[in-house]
Amino acid sequence: MAVTASVKGNLTLSDNLTGSTTFSKVLNSAYAGDLSSFAQSFPVLSTGTTIAVPNSSCQFLYLRNLAATSGQNVTITWTPTGAVAETVFTLSPGSIIIFSESDAVNGISALTLTASGTTTVGTTVEFLLVG
Repeated sequence: MAVTASVKGNLTLSDNLTGSTTFSKVLNSAYAGDLSSFAQSFPVLSTGTTIAVPNSSCQFLYLRNLAATSGQNVTITWTPTGAVAETVFTLSPGSIIIFSESDAVNGISALTLTASGTTTVGTTVEFLLVG
């Protein structure tokens, strides 16, 4: 394996009224893959923008909508390996999705992003894909 993507840190849920922590997990997830693709400022158009999936199947995805203006959303459509394309959800400005599949057989075989803004300006995202 040539590359490794990892997520490390803490996931906690705290009650603001009582100050107590009701849920706490330590995250330590990693995926080793053969290829990666990433961008820190990538334009997405309202006509749809296809992102090339590394190694024909992506097992790790990090995607963040970098838009600062309300309403500049990014709709994520992906094709699970061996299935048909599905619209997964829409990311509002500042929103993030992290997907990690430990089985190399499963994953994402195609990825399309569609911005709710104009086709000439678009919305900007950052992403990391590993497959």
